[in-house]
Amino acid sequence: MKTKELQDICTAYLEGYFYAKITEHLITDKIQCFNLDILKKAAVECMKDYIEHSAFSNEEKEEMKNNYEHWADITFHGIKQRLRDSHKLYE
Repeated sequence: MKTKELQDICTAYLEGYFYAKITEHLITDKIQCFNLDILKKAAVECMKDYIEHSAFSNEEKEEMKNNYEHWADITFHGIKQRLRDSHKLYE
């Protein structure tokens, strides 16, 4: 594994944890797992649109397009785990 890949994975994990903590504080009641899945789909679509309309080079856009679903998976896994740990997520 390349150092850059490892750094990206660590960054994604920490960002996922950070957003999971924010989500936990925003949610005062339990949330259903399928609602988070719907939210993830919306986030992926927003990311696609952001990449497409960004000022990044075509090469950077391609790299981002190859990774956005992976980062969404990591982030939402962290959010779901944090909500499970705080007993705010139900299946």
